[in-house]
Amino acid sequence: MKKTKLFTGVMFIFLLGVASFSSAQTASVAQKVDKEAKFKGSPRNIESFHQKYMKYPDEARMEMIEGTVEITAIVTSDGKLMEPEITKGVDPLLDSEALRLAGLMQDWKPARKGGEKVNSHVTIPVEFQMSEEDRAFMQTLKNNGLTEKMPLFVIDDQIAKATIKIADYNVKSVRVVKGEKAIEKFGPDAKNGVVIITTKRGTPPVR
Repeated sequence: MKKTKLFTGVMFIFLLGVASFSSAQTASVAQKVDKEAKFKGSPRNIESFHQKYMKYPDEARMEMIEGTVEITAIVTSDGKLMEPEITKGVDPLLDSEALRLAGLMQDWKPARKGGEKVNSHVTIPVEFQMSEEDRAFMQTLKNNGLTEKMPLFVIDDQIAKATIKIADYNVKSVRVVKGEKAIEKFGPDAKNGVVIITTKRGTPPVR
């Protein structure tokens, strides 16, 4: 019984220590600064950084889900991004990808107050926007009943293993094959249908 009380007491002290530490961390974040924290990754423009590293979720693309996810985080006095969290979500798929992108943003110029580097809050908007070509293509898939599950994409006789991006002016033809005929020609990966794209000049699949 005494051991139980001792253990409980230790745990209570430990929890108090954690709570105090968290409060101290929160208190150390400057609410007002002279110079705000600035992202200095590569590329330094946040929107360009997101465009370079974003992996638009296939399911969200298929459903044509778009919007801007808003993230708040703390940039520490040594220029690291900490505790990112969603303050304005759009969809779980996009929210998750936005948090992943925030996790890559670990190179910042910290905020300054009174000439000293300080911890500060930052707000990071992550915009998910499809191109007109993407929307038109996904609408084609929807019209052919291929938006329930991701179909197999074949571009210029090559199977694409990732999301494809092809300028509409370079598309010569788009053909859809479904059912046993698709599986017979392309194997079990074609169970959800096949989208066969032929380009005018040849376009390698890219993400």
